[in-house]
Amino acid sequence: MKDSLFEKIIKYLCIILFVLFTLGPLIWCFVITITPEYEMLKNTTSFLPSEIYWGNYKEIFDVTTKSHEVLFGGLMNSLKMALLSIFIGIPTAVLAGYAFYRYKFFAKNFIVKFLMITIVIPVFTTIIPIYATFARFGFLDKLFYVSIIYVSSFIPITTWIIMNYFKTLPKELLEAAEVEGLNERQIFFHVILPISYPIILTCVLMVFIMSWNQFQIPLILLSSPENKVVTLILSEFMGRNDISYGLIALCGLVSLVIPAIVAIIFRNKLISGLTQGSVKG
Repeated sequence: MKDSLFEKIIKYLCIILFVLFTLGPLIWCFVITITPEYEMLKNTTSFLPSEIYWGNYKEIFDVTTKSHEVLFGGLMNSLKMALLSIFIGIPTAVLAGYAFYRYKFFAKNFIVKFLMITIVIPVFTTIIPIYATFARFGFLDKLFYVSIIYVSSFIPITTWIIMNYFKTLPKELLEAAEVEGLNERQIFFHVILPISYPIILTCVLMVFIMSWNQFQIPLILLSSPENKVVTLILSEFMGRNDISYGLIALCGLVSLVIPAIVAIIFRNKLISGLTQGSVKG
């Protein structure tokens, strides 16, 4: 049944509003990056600057400047944290999800439900004991140990998604593998893993994006300038008497480039994996 003219108009209006709502802040940030500082607080109704200023881009992308060092140092730290979270968290979630799917053991349902409850616990309810533990054992301001906190935050949701994906696999597949004489290790590595790459890739992308966007945890557990992640470096462009709005806006746009590229390239896998991983509870 074809849509009426009125329905088409409503549909396209909703799409336009959604695009404006999504891209509006990004467009505004770009305009700020090309606006001279003296026009920032100017009393005007004009959205565009009277002249285009490229000084912020020159300062950020000039390898000899402090701003370049600060921004790209933060980008590298965020990338390290995301990769550490992936390499530690994804194998753990896959093994845990497979164990919950495959085996029956004491208090299994209770453990799964308790794991799910931890998803809704706010970070500020646990950050004080975490900080005290880090301070006691000398883990503060160390990227590796902070990434462990990331992993502990992401494991419940990734384990749940992977476990539910395994539940969608046909039981005949495992029965056929057992008939062929495969042991448990061979079934996992040669049967389960090869057909589970969509959901694993989905969880990799989720962990990458969630790690990249972390703010509260690194704000409290990372302190030295050389270990700051990209979400924390904006404060480097704020002084006691002035704020570099153009540099802050440009840093925000640059920090979006890597996760945006990853999400665009793998968007189909992300959507299909999330769909397959949530069909059963």
